[in-house]
Amino acid sequence: MIKTLLINNHLKLIRIVGNCLSTNRSNINLGDQMKILNDTKQFESALELFNKYKDKNLDKCSNWIIIQALRACTNLRDIEHGSIIHNLISSRLKYDSYVLPAIIHFYSKFI
Repeated sequence: MIKTLLINNHLKLIRIVGNCLSTNRSNINLGDQMKILNDTKQFESALELFNKYKDKNLDKCSNWIIIQALRACTNLRDIEHGSIIHNLISSRLKYDSYVLPAIIHFYSKFI
């Protein structure tokens, strides 16, 4: 009986870890897709991709995705969209040393 409980708990843990990894994998793929679009100067497409994803999963957006979205806004000189992104993630900035430079770079283009 104890052995069965341990096996069931082990299987639950494997499922949870698998779900987390698949979410992170899709985040990485989205960020990489956005980077490719940004690198090929398809900034509007990168923002469209971000907008589709953020409506469903903003709290799961990785730093990489946010940075790519801000990069697209910077290159498009789209202060409105960039400010919206900033407001959406402002609570995360206090603890995030990766996105903050992207925000600073974004706003520096409008000074």
